[in-house]
Amino acid sequence: MRKLLLSLLAFIALSKQSEAQQLHFTSIYQQHNAMYNPAAAGFTGHTAIGTTYRSMWSAFPGNPKTFMVYGDAYWAKKSSGFASYLYRDVTGPTSRTGLQLAYSYHVKTSEKGQLGLGIELRGLQYYIDKSKLTDALGSDLVLAGNNTSFKLDAGAGVYYSDGKFSAGAAVSQLIQSKLAFSDVPNATERAKLYRHFNFTASYYLETGGGTHLIPNVMVRVVPHAPTEYDMGCKVDYQDKIWWALTYRVRHFWSLQVGFKLMDQISFAYAYDYYNEPFSDFNTGNNAHEVGLRFDLKK
Repeated sequence: MRKLLLSLLAFIALSKQSEAQQLHFTSIYQQHNAMYNPAAAGFTGHTAIGTTYRSMWSAFPGNPKTFMVYGDAYWAKKSSGFASYLYRDVTGPTSRTGLQLAYSYHVKTSEKGQLGLGIELRGLQYYIDKSKLTDALGSDLVLAGNNTSFKLDAGAGVYYSDGKFSAGAAVSQLIQSKLAFSDVPNATERAKLYRHFNFTASYYLETGGGTHLIPNVMVRVVPHAPTEYDMGCKVDYQDKIWWALTYRVRHFWSLQVGFKLMDQISFAYAYDYYNEPFSDFNTGNNAHEVGLRFDLKK
């Protein structure tokens, strides 16, 4: 009985989370600008590949896990950037495998300023393990439908950076493809991939001694869900070691640290402590995220 109650609690919490978050996300969002905005692809000026693993709410059954591999490249001759993300989310009986491809064309606006105009294409494969839902849902109509559903969608964005100040705006799942595992008779509402509007800004502030402060903010707007506000500050020392603190309003705190080896290998770790939806629990209300990146530059 205790296991069943915990499973139901986790399912309710995950449902609440999915209202505001259909797409995967990362706490260390500053390292993944192209994931949130295709126009930011290639703005690092070199090629990088990496991988990230994230685990949330480990004390509860069906805790979400995300594994991701990615690449980001700049083509100087064509003033273009390219980025790709391959990821897999697993949450209890549901999972999602996605591929995101982004392209950005860079327009020089000043000696240091560049404006990126970007588009993206996403392919999403959803899967439901119905054997894990039989006991909870009985003969629910969803169990009579398909186990999988594949959808394509697209997005666009604009991004500006002059090396110090950066800002961008983007929309994902622009087409809002329909998502249904079964045809429910007389249904008035149909599931779909809701649009995500992402707005980001940061500023690179020199403080002397090789130390820089980078205050940053990200706002995410999804229809029929509370707007998400992420605000943080990153402290970078000589581009070799950094730490950061981020707060998502009324949701969680994130403490992050990272370091670089041999100017090419970077490691990052984030610990998130959730206020919601587990404010009444002392355990299981956290998340861990680790990342490894290789900068392929001369």
